[in-house]
Amino acid sequence: MMSGASLRSNYRLDSPYGNFLAARHARQMNDNTAAANYYIRALREDPESALLTQGAFIALIADGRVGEAVVLVPGLRQLNASEYLPRMTQASAQMLARDYDAVLRLVAEGPSGGIHAAFNPLLAAFAHAGKGEADLATASLQKLERHPLMSGVYLHLRPILLEILNQPGPAEAAYREVIEGRERAGTRQVDGYARFLERHGRPAEARRLLDEQLAVNPDNPVLLAGLRRLDTRRNLPTEPLVGNAVEGLAEALFASATALGRSDGGDLAELHLQLALFLRPDLDDARMLLGDIYESRERYDQALAMYARVSTGSAYAESAQLRQAWCINELGRHDEAVRILRRMASAVPDSPRALLTLADLYRQMEKWPDAAREYTNALARIPRLEQRHWTILFGRGVSYERSRQWDKAEADMVKALELQPEQPLVLNYLGYSWIDMHRNIDQATRMIERAVQLRPNDGAIVDSLGWALYRLGRYDEAVIQLERAVELKGGDPVITDHLGDAYWRVGRQEEAKFQWRRALGLKPEQDLVLKVQRKLDNGLDPVAAK
Repeated sequence: MMSGASLRSNYRLDSPYGNFLAARHARQMNDNTAAANYYIRALREDPESALLTQGAFIALIADGRVGEAVVLVPGLRQLNASEYLPRMTQASAQMLARDYDAVLRLVAEGPSGGIHAAFNPLLAAFAHAGKGEADLATASLQKLERHPLMSGVYLHLRPILLEILNQPGPAEAAYREVIEGRERAGTRQVDGYARFLERHGRPAEARRLLDEQLAVNPDNPVLLAGLRRLDTRRNLPTEPLVGNAVEGLAEALFASATALGRSDGGDLAELHLQLALFLRPDLDDARMLLGDIYESRERYDQALAMYARVSTGSAYAESAQLRQAWCINELGRHDEAVRILRRMASAVPDSPRALLTLADLYRQMEKWPDAAREYTNALARIPRLEQRHWTILFGRGVSYERSRQWDKAEADMVKALELQPEQPLVLNYLGYSWIDMHRNIDQATRMIERAVQLRPNDGAIVDSLGWALYRLGRYDEAVIQLERAVELKGGDPVITDHLGDAYWRVGRQEEAKFQWRRALGLKPEQDLVLKVQRKLDNGLDPVAAK
């Protein structure tokens, strides 16, 4: 293997090859800005390179520099006219320029199979809408009605398209179709319909719709912003969710990114969101989804930058600040994250959200007394506990239990179950804790059995059932459950240790020792390390079976 110095001696950083290697490395490190810049430098030296053009194109879109990427599209389309992403980027630029005929030519002359079958109808629908061709627009969109991936996107976009086409009656019917009968409808669909009702002089119906959805989704910032809009803008016109065909294609790209994300769409979901923002820079929903995708992939710098771009007047402004604090903490800047959250809590003294985020942050850091304190402070800002607040009591109960304040922990868990009696996490945690302390064994076992019924594939809950059976001396049954728990969650040292104990009790000592050694290799906490080592040295004392 060559050293860094040896590598540098084989190419110049200002050469196409050197910039190409630097670009590839930056892309692997998820630094899209650096990757795009290095690719562009390389292209200046070798403008005919297909490899460099393709790399620069993808990096530019991923970095949100779609306007620069558009310049590279003609070269890419000469290489492969049927490649999807250059076609979609070109169509997006044409839509932004209101050149609807060019979009329709692109669809007519291009491929129609594979991924194009999903997205050609979207392009055609909104290009026809831009031209005012209502029948052609609706017919194009309807091609997606039974598409396996895009049928949900079709339902979301149909009322939006009909509004753009100024067909209020069919638009309302489409809104009702996608919202009514669903306990928790999509946020943008509800927001779109509420705005529709407001614009048509029906504010009471809009308020009723928002109240119904807030009953099942009470902290939704968009729905809460809708109520504030009703209170403060009674005599002002309400803008539609989507105002024109260009914004319609942006909505289509956003909705498809949501669908792709759910079906493991990978990088394509990110690129669609960047194209959506190219078409509609005020689409903060896309920024929040991008930030969430970055967080899920532990790309906290990128998530932080994306959340920082959410406008201060957005319904998502507070949520974006909370997510920024979380990302800052994940980047190791714990004190800064705490300062941000405390400042937010002081600025909005009637909101518990910043304190709850701070409590969750302390829990993640295993600062259990601090977490319990902040949950308590947050609860003080909630005038009346509702069913949805079980999560706060559960979080505080865990924090109390881990800080060895069991009486307080037990009270919180019991209260959480009063609010949400069928919550498997609480049933499992309280039941397991009782069993571990040899208390309320029969009741605890019934609770855990119910939790397993509710979440049969949750390894931690199946482990609790196995451990309950072990405590009851039903070792053969315990082995069956604990083996299944290890299958479901094999990397957990506690579950692996439990299986070792059960094997020992049924006379399978060598298998027990194997599981105990395996538990030590899974990086358990220090108190478990000492317990497992004693068992490896001495086996289980017969008294431990009681």
